[in-house]
Amino acid sequence: MSATTMKNVTKTEFDKFAAKLQACLRLHEEALKAEGLEDEVKELSEWIDQVSAGSVTVIEALEMHGPQNLLHLKERIALALEEQQRIAEESPAVNRKKDKEQGKYAAAFHDVSEALDQLIEASSSFNIKINKGDTGVKLVTPVEDGQPIDSGINDENRAEVAEALGSMLASTYSLYVKSLFYHWNVTGPHFHSLHNLFEQHYQDLHEAGDEVAERIRAIGHFTPGTLKAFGALSKVQDDDELPGSAEDMLRNLKKAHSVCAAEARKVLNIAEKAGDEVTVDLMVERMRFHDEAGWMLGSSL
Repeated sequence: MSATTMKNVTKTEFDKFAAKLQACLRLHEEALKAEGLEDEVKELSEWIDQVSAGSVTVIEALEMHGPQNLLHLKERIALALEEQQRIAEESPAVNRKKDKEQGKYAAAFHDVSEALDQLIEASSSFNIKINKGDTGVKLVTPVEDGQPIDSGINDENRAEVAEALGSMLASTYSLYVKSLFYHWNVTGPHFHSLHNLFEQHYQDLHEAGDEVAERIRAIGHFTPGTLKAFGALSKVQDDDELPGSAEDMLRNLKKAHSVCAAEARKVLNIAEKAGDEVTVDLMVERMRFHDEAGWMLGSSL
């Protein structure tokens, strides 16, 4: 991602988007709390207040609560909206009061999601690794965070492992989105079982993304975290359109899990050469999951 293709968002614009999100959170606080998002909303509000008050810089704030965290919250909100839509479809509103309540939820999730999108874009436009005079962001693959690391793994090997893990993170996130997409839209006689199976898989992938990202950080690098970066790094092919059948979804997911399993084996080999046993153990677990998931998906065909 070059500096010329990245929108340059200033701190003033960042503050404006943060203020807009804060206003949305306060306006729709009741609806968000009702969906179990109280802790996340409180944390995000405090984070915005810190930036607005100038008690921390934007860069310091993003190290605590960066674009990836904001994306996770947006996903939670999307899931909550999906659940509200499902309830509305299964139990159509029978009076104006119920109609108004359902409309309130839809407005809340739409407004907050839109505000989050703007803040995510603004957050992604700041360079996390700051050098004097830097104002742009070039974080596509992991970059060294400048913190001293005494892990027994030399700098070159750590950089190789971090780069491989960055690609693994992007593929994991892409497969997470694909699984979520199919979970929302699967139809047919096996809807219930496949709906639940896809949910189990995307929940595991969501947690795995955190583990991979935290490992990148633990070996002294910042992670990629924008949709553009993930699109450039991911080995999992994105969907241009919704598959025509549940069987096509199963085939696509089985193939994607095979891709991720192969990528995990590649990371494992790099980590073994670097003497990074922790990453090796993490990749063994990812291989186990992807191999098992592929088997379950294939058996469902």
